[in-house]
Amino acid sequence: MVFFRNSVRGSRIHDGKLPAGYRPFLLIACILVAAFAILALPAAAADNTTALHTVEIRQTHLAWVALDKDYEMNTAVTYCGTLYGSDTSGMSRLLAEFRAEEARIPEAATEPEVDALIAEMRNTTGQFQAATWTVMTKGQGKWDALAVQIADAKENNPYILEKKDTYWEVRKAGQLADFDAWVNNGQQILDTLKAGGYDTTSAQRALDVFSSKRPDVQAALTAKSDLAVQSVNLQILPLSAEFNTKLALVQAQVPDSVRLRFFIDQADRAVGLAETINADLVPVMLNIGDAEPVLSTTKTDINTAKKILATGNLEAAKVPLKLVQKDLTDLAQAYRDIRISVSLPADLSAELETLVIRLQNTADQMGDAL
Repeated sequence: MVFFRNSVRGSRIHDGKLPAGYRPFLLIACILVAAFAILALPAAAADNTTALHTVEIRQTHLAWVALDKDYEMNTAVTYCGTLYGSDTSGMSRLLAEFRAEEARIPEAATEPEVDALIAEMRNTTGQFQAATWTVMTKGQGKWDALAVQIADAKENNPYILEKKDTYWEVRKAGQLADFDAWVNNGQQILDTLKAGGYDTTSAQRALDVFSSKRPDVQAALTAKSDLAVQSVNLQILPLSAEFNTKLALVQAQVPDSVRLRFFIDQADRAVGLAETINADLVPVMLNIGDAEPVLSTTKTDINTAKKILATGNLEAAKVPLKLVQKDLTDLAQAYRDIRISVSLPADLSAELETLVIRLQNTADQMGDAL
């Protein structure tokens, strides 16, 4: 489990040896576009549960960094407009394009959509830096002077600070919720195994140790420090791996017949929750999209698995159960899309979030065992 894995999916600004006279531009180019190198920061990931809040966190991070870039670009246009014989029409057009892309951030409701929007914004800022280089060169602009003006425009800027605070608050709430969901899911599995007569002592101890790190996770997020988050991640990563290992040892004690019946029961309960959620969703949004047909398919595949399992043919029963696993994953995605794209009452949104976690966790458990 990695809740705070930091990675950079950016591109280098320039490769190879810089031509004479280019290095000063590289400095300002870094100021103008460097922050886009961390826009794709994965906010959360886990082995046995889906991080529901990743898109929301990336949206708020993108909104923060994009506004930061907006001020830099706008300052560059203003400064270049003071240069002798300058033509900033190209820069202004690109700034307008960037702001149009910026306005689309709330519409990027899936990770691929966020990735695509980031790519567009990088392309725009790349064109902008080239246009800035041309105008600055022709007008003999002073890169140091522009850098100072950009710094002044951003220093203690309340609008940028507000976006930054929003990002960290959304990130903290989302990642703590995902942490809790992971722990709760692990506890549910252990409770079920213990009720079946299996020794869960070692796995329970490992889960308790992992859960005890929650205050450290919260403190790191409250500090609004990526370094603090990376540090706590180094602590919890081996703990989560230890729990997964010990849980696997407990599950290995369970006969296939019991394990398959457990999966069917878990899928049945998840489907029951989904039917209740659908009944609540229809009055709110009428058309609930894939949630309806995928749920129907899931029920059909579960019934097929039940019939085959009743014959005692365990290997044959695994075939429809693999279909159930895919159905549950598809159903989780359908509800995830609804939660992200539709404004729902708070209680219904919370129920939907719980359902998504339940569906994906069940699918993940089945995938590990089938």
